[in-house]
Amino acid sequence: MLIFVHGINAYADEWQPFIKYFSERNFSCEAVNLREGLNLRKTRFRDYVNKVKAMVTPDDIVIGHSMGGLIVQKIAEETTIRGCVAICPAPPRGIKLSGIKLSSSLRYLPNIIIKKPFKLNFSFYIKYLVNGLGEKEAREAYEDQGEESAIVNYEIAMNKIAVDESKVKCPLFFIATKDDRACPPEMVEKIAEKYNADFKVYDGCHHIFANWQDIADGIQSFMTKLWLM
Repeated sequence: MLIFVHGINAYADEWQPFIKYFSERNFSCEAVNLREGLNLRKTRFRDYVNKVKAMVTPDDIVIGHSMGGLIVQKIAEETTIRGCVAICPAPPRGIKLSGIKLSSSLRYLPNIIIKKPFKLNFSFYIKYLVNGLGEKEAREAYEDQGEESAIVNYEIAMNKIAVDESKVKCPLFFIATKDDRACPPEMVEKIAEKYNADFKVYDGCHHIFANWQDIADGIQSFMTKLWLM
């Protein structure tokens, strides 16, 4: 099975183009809604990892975007699975989150202090996440986002999530996009080097769902290699 893991503020439904693509190629697919059933005032990154861990089996491939790309790194560290794909992933501890300036994040500090869930504002979103889209597409993508745990935002922004690469035994594939301002290609390449993993750059910005076809083709090629191993 292919298990798809979304990023901060996002929902499972955004994976529908990928699910259709891979279902047509006879893969079973499931996308997880990370926040579903959780109290976001108390939710930590570990809660999301545990939710995905409870789903996976040794035959699965886990595919994550943004925060989901960091979650799949933890899944690879802590479980036995077939493989992982991290698309525009947030970095583990030791690799600086190099795309987003701290000054752009300070406006959310009051929410973090009182642990109040929040949604990134549109100016932040369009600057870092959908900079490759037109105004109408960017606004539509933004409207599809929801509130996220303040604790999770803090953990990722402060680079708190450690991954022991020596415990990762499955093949990994890291994907970056040329115009990504949140997780730029040079940062994603450093993450790939941590695991001695495959790495490729595609056209597009952090919001991959407007330019998903080439990325899906790349994942298909990676999985073909897994079957031949």
